[in-house]
Amino acid sequence: MPDEELHAKLLVTDTGPLITLAAADSLDYLLYPGIPLYVADAVLYEATVKSDALGAQSIAEWVQGNSTLVRPLFTQVFANYLANLDKGITRRERDMGERAVLEAIRYGLELGADERAVFVTEDDRVVRSGYLVTIEDRSRMIAITMRDFLEGLEAAGRINSAEEVYRRAEDAGRLAARRTVLAEQHERARKAVETMLRRRPGEQE
Repeated sequence: MPDEELHAKLLVTDTGPLITLAAADSLDYLLYPGIPLYVADAVLYEATVKSDALGAQSIAEWVQGNSTLVRPLFTQVFANYLANLDKGITRRERDMGERAVLEAIRYGLELGADERAVFVTEDDRVVRSGYLVTIEDRSRMIAITMRDFLEGLEAAGRINSAEEVYRRAEDAGRLAARRTVLAEQHERARKAVETMLRRRPGEQE
């Protein structure tokens, strides 16, 4: 359906955006589009398991306080990890978070023919690497970085400054990556992301 408008579902793929926005006291920015935010269970675990880590407590409280919009995606990858912990096996599997995210988009996140999962990431290697992401996966996703997300909110007049978020995060001890990838996406994908970031809670798509 090359001429139909694409619609977006928002998914955080790694802990980076959560930690950086928590450090900048800006986690609510992820809710500004007014649509559910999906996060794989393994990603939430990695962001909050060490309660004294930067942003961990804020993230846990934010997720609990926004349970209608922040929706964990439960995965077998993470269930297997917990089962191993019960057996005394503490070694974390390689790429657990990335594999949980890909399982979530393949089996846990329902997408219509005109829908794509918008991946917000600080580490774009998940979507760039060929050994985890298949061609079919790529057809279901639109990859953006947190900088793309913040700059899109700024362009839409939703926040004052993307750069200010990074400054506040750095003041709190978090040095975040500032890569951008949205410009590499095709026109329909860019339009879907722009529409999502301009949309306000309560507006119809």
